[in-house]
Amino acid sequence: MRGRKAIVVGAGVGGLTAAMKLAHQGWRVEVHEKLDVPGGRCGRIEVDGFRFDLGPTIMLMPFVFERTFASVGRKLSDYLEIVRCDPNYQVTFRDGSTLTLTSELTKMREELEKLEPGSFERYLRFLAKGRERHDVSLEHFVGKHFDSISEFLTPANLPRIFSVGAHRKLFGQVSSAFKDPRIQQTMSFQTMYLGVSPYEAPAVFSLLPYTELAVGIWYPKGGMGAIPRALEKVCREEGVTFHYQSAVEQIVIENGRAVGVRLPGGRVEKADVVVCNADYPWAYKHLIDSKVSAKPELEKKRYTSSGYMLYLGVKKRVPQLQHHNVFFGRDFEGSFGDIFEKLQVPEDPSFYVNAPAHTDPTMAPEGKDALYVLVPVPHQARHLDWKIEGPKVRAKVFARLAELGMPDLERDVEVERVITPDDWASSLNLERGSNFGLAQNMFQIGPFRPKVWDEKIQDLYFCGASVQPGTGVPTVMISADLAVQKIAERSPARELVAVNGPAAVGATP
Repeated sequence: MRGRKAIVVGAGVGGLTAAMKLAHQGWRVEVHEKLDVPGGRCGRIEVDGFRFDLGPTIMLMPFVFERTFASVGRKLSDYLEIVRCDPNYQVTFRDGSTLTLTSELTKMREELEKLEPGSFERYLRFLAKGRERHDVSLEHFVGKHFDSISEFLTPANLPRIFSVGAHRKLFGQVSSAFKDPRIQQTMSFQTMYLGVSPYEAPAVFSLLPYTELAVGIWYPKGGMGAIPRALEKVCREEGVTFHYQSAVEQIVIENGRAVGVRLPGGRVEKADVVVCNADYPWAYKHLIDSKVSAKPELEKKRYTSSGYMLYLGVKKRVPQLQHHNVFFGRDFEGSFGDIFEKLQVPEDPSFYVNAPAHTDPTMAPEGKDALYVLVPVPHQARHLDWKIEGPKVRAKVFARLAELGMPDLERDVEVERVITPDDWASSLNLERGSNFGLAQNMFQIGPFRPKVWDEKIQDLYFCGASVQPGTGVPTVMISADLAVQKIAERSPARELVAVNGPAAVGATP
């Protein structure tokens, strides 16, 4: 007989991870998800044999996935087949020059030296600093929850904070290492994985290019959408019950405690704890009674960018593309000012194209390509009408690709789907249509980021991109682990029966 009951709101990667871990510890777990499939932003689009990842397309930090599965007695390789992508990217600049990023040092030397003689030695030093920041961050910051600023700013932590560059801006650190603007762009654009400008992101995020180039970019067969399906499979093995097309209307609060959720039709499902994997700012606006726990400060927070998305099923392979492709526009710095400060679409936008069938033929019908195009754009703003802006962006993407030797691409499209910031807001309940939730600038990381538990409402917990430690698929998995740890601390599980052996709550790096 199992112990107490937990309800998880949302079947995104964070919600699935929390459900899996709680069930392994003996909780009776039910997941309520508004869509008819798991994954949330890490979902999948399937049309006429073409398969597209909805949001994330790059798997970083595979050890986080391995430890997450190990924490419930599973091997990742039994649920996912992952392969390393090398080269990592092909980057194309506005002047027509290219840079291929690879973990193979001899090739990387050739690529860098052709743009900036002497840059390879500086690149090795840049990677070494990135490794230091990676290791210190994971050991002392990313895998820990900070309940207060004083807990963060301890005498032991202060030297670490400076060593990881939390007090400096990333682009300044990159530009001090490299002089060629093309290399500067290539070693800093990764902050857009977090929806943050490299001119605003802390220098700690130099760990991202290090992670890509040293640890590697990985790909799960079937795309990133295979990850939530693997998590769901483990959840079901652990006894988790799923309710799809079951949109939660409100988290029910009684006497200062979360006691369950209200579903369509007014039915209330009771629980001992509620874990909310819905977008944190959206949840406070729509799921939690403001009389109980309002968060007006969320209106003043910085939000991440959004994405204008094209999912293109093409009737033939596009040989000019690799698996991962980045195309920079003319004004790198100005484009970030447009997106984050002016809230306008850059005149000459940069964009990313993912062509997974080049690695995994199952992603498209034989001989065809399933292309995913992401154009970073502002989050929702009153002056932006995506019925007008969207076609303009689309035309610029096809025009740029035509210039680069793909003039027939638009004509060869046989399947097309489009997602705008308005769609991200309406379909996935993302506040302001911000793909990555709250931004991770200097004053919204660590203890400045929302906690994984509510200070006013007992038995209410959160996991996802907008809470500690931050955005990104592996980081969201860590947020779920932190929430489960807090549940164990704040709701002692004396009544629980460990039905699958001892839990491994603290299994994150």
